[in-house]
Amino acid sequence: MKKNIVLTVLMIMTAALCFGCAGMTGSDDDTKRHTGPASVPGQTEAEETEPAEMTETSSSPTPEPTATPEPTPDVDTTAPFFINIIRDAYLTAGDEFNIDKFISYIDDRDSEIDLVVSGSVDPSVTGSYPLSLTITDDAGNQTSDQITVHVVAPQEGGDPGDYTATSTSNATPFSDFCGTYEGDSIHYGIDVSKWQGSIDWEQVASAGCEFAFIRAGWSSQGQFHEDEFFVANVTGAKAAGIAVGVYVYTTDNTVEDVQALADTMCDLVDGYDIELPIVFDWENFFDGFQKYRLSISDVNDLYRAFRERVRERGYNSMLYASKFILDVIWEDEFVEVWLAHYTANTDYQGIYRVWQQSCTGSVPGIDAYVDMNLYYGTLPGGN
Repeated sequence: MKKNIVLTVLMIMTAALCFGCAGMTGSDDDTKRHTGPASVPGQTEAEETEPAEMTETSSSPTPEPTATPEPTPDVDTTAPFFINIIRDAYLTAGDEFNIDKFISYIDDRDSEIDLVVSGSVDPSVTGSYPLSLTITDDAGNQTSDQITVHVVAPQEGGDPGDYTATSTSNATPFSDFCGTYEGDSIHYGIDVSKWQGSIDWEQVASAGCEFAFIRAGWSSQGQFHEDEFFVANVTGAKAAGIAVGVYVYTTDNTVEDVQALADTMCDLVDGYDIELPIVFDWENFFDGFQKYRLSISDVNDLYRAFRERVRERGYNSMLYASKFILDVIWEDEFVEVWLAHYTANTDYQGIYRVWQQSCTGSVPGIDAYVDMNLYYGTLPGGN
């Protein structure tokens, strides 16, 4: 009887073990059946036992989140540079020596640059004094150069007097200028200020002048001074059927001052119905520019502020600059440009609207040298 009981128990245990082995070595379908999501509260029992539809990615591991890359440090590696340096500088004995009269420098970011001068000058003793110069920005970038200051004895003969602006010797006739640069969508014009004196605008128009940029005045340290011939020139040119724009020479060095200047310009031209832009002329880069405490970035911000204020007032603006300054100072974003480059054929690669080709022109109706300009594209107003 015990044998039968033992045998029966052994048979039951063997069967249980075989069932467990069958469950552990089941098919892939059985494995997938148990990898679905946990039961959702509210599901019926029938829903819970329904096999879940699996996809290729349902059993893939959750990808690790991509780490946000650290921003690349904005490292200043550009050295300041000399815009102008007079390597052989002359000083009259007895005059005060100021190094800033002989050098001009700028940095891309920093408004104040350290200058170290090695050597000395005795302005009371004639002779030659070599100096070594090093300029350094806030990041430690440096540029070095040398100049020699020659202290010379005073020249006899006294003051040669003021320069007479009414000379036109060796001037290029306006008619020759127009004939040299013929072409479609090219227009011929001039720019004038008080230095040209009283102008006969009817004669100017008859000579073929189609447009004129007229100096409104100049501004420094937030103070504007109107050109004494501005009103006469604007009214005379307009009456002669010449398209008119205005320009202002400035050394203002704050955003607030150039915004105020823009308002002044707009107020000044209101009522004249000018056809051409209001031109921003910041060009004093060669005469101790460092005294203005401006970086290249700062200068560009000045024109942006001026341009935006002029635009808000309903006028267009333009930037005046030489080829060199356009290449090294002004940003390429400024495309309404008045280029100054005194050469037969400019090689400036940027975009420009007006080219000031010469400063020694001769135009009927003007008894002085005149700047001569070419305007490219459709000329608003005019003859």
